[in-house]
Amino acid sequence: MKKENKKLRIAFVNDTFLEGRGADTVIYELARRIGKEHDVYVIAGETNIKEGNFKFIKINLPKLFQGNLSDFDYFGKLDKLYKQISDLQAKYHFDIFNVHHIGLSPTMNKFNTVYTWHGSPPTNNIFRKAISIYFKHNIKYQNKIFISEYMASLFKSGTAGIIINNGLSKEFRPKSKNDDKEFMLYVGRLEKHKNVSDLIKVASSIDMPLVVVGYGPEEEKLKLQAGDMDYERYYLHKNYCVSFLGKISRKELLSLYQDCSFFVSSSKWEGFGLIFVEAAACGKPSIAYNTSAMPEVILNNETGYLSNNLHDFTCNALKLKNNKGLRDKMGKNALEFSKKFDWDKTSKKYVEVFRSLK
Repeated sequence: MKKENKKLRIAFVNDTFLEGRGADTVIYELARRIGKEHDVYVIAGETNIKEGNFKFIKINLPKLFQGNLSDFDYFGKLDKLYKQISDLQAKYHFDIFNVHHIGLSPTMNKFNTVYTWHGSPPTNNIFRKAISIYFKHNIKYQNKIFISEYMASLFKSGTAGIIINNGLSKEFRPKSKNDDKEFMLYVGRLEKHKNVSDLIKVASSIDMPLVVVGYGPEEEKLKLQAGDMDYERYYLHKNYCVSFLGKISRKELLSLYQDCSFFVSSSKWEGFGLIFVEAAACGKPSIAYNTSAMPEVILNNETGYLSNNLHDFTCNALKLKNNKGLRDKMGKNALEFSKKFDWDKTSKKYVEVFRSLK
């Protein structure tokens, strides 16, 4: 058997393997494709995802950082991880580990590992800032995959690594007849850096419904904000409302992408921005802030708008609200642009990297 055709035994490693989380989704999309031709395992502390072309191995690994006192047991968690990974390696003889949380690097550096660096959002927490700097230094000379040019730019030139963009599932596509039910859509975690508060302000300002998909620690605060604005502006704004749908099925998500007028996210940081690509594949333009990786997934004035501040964001949203022809034109551009992102192609590139490091 030729070496290039030999099956690989690959282990994807993360602290979690859960639906709706960015890195976890990347692992899932890669594992279910690469697992068609190779022996693939996903190693994590918890999951709610069914096996498919891959096997899940549960280990004793609590979520690394939860914003409470358990975070200070970080190195204790890594000690337990090292013993578990060593035992698994002795049993399964993995050719390579693909790690998607660099917080695991002090342990995983001891094995044949390539890191997919998703980065981490900005924070004012001094402990989290310090630990992020430590993580970045710890993988500086390790094998790395960057999910965007932006992520690669955060390392000095000459650092070892390759850029492989996240892909796109073929299920995301327009309806045969383009539907537009006149609402804005947001999909993502409800966390501080996602800045969903700005979207509620925009929806109120331009008098247009906003549908929010996702959950997180900011949910109750955002619901209170939306309720206050709804009450204060009821007599002036008849159409304004914010709907919080929480966690939904993939089928429901696809339908919302297809039915919205345009996609919006006021996130202040994205390592890649898969949500914008998914919206584009459904023939919908997007509006975002002009920061981090957003310019790589939105072509300004072509597939959507990149905004510099809240006023700019609101004006762009008003443009799209008032001009369906413009929405349709940008949506067609977005659909064409989305074709460059493909999980099948992305998976093949990952396998090429794995083979080169075996």
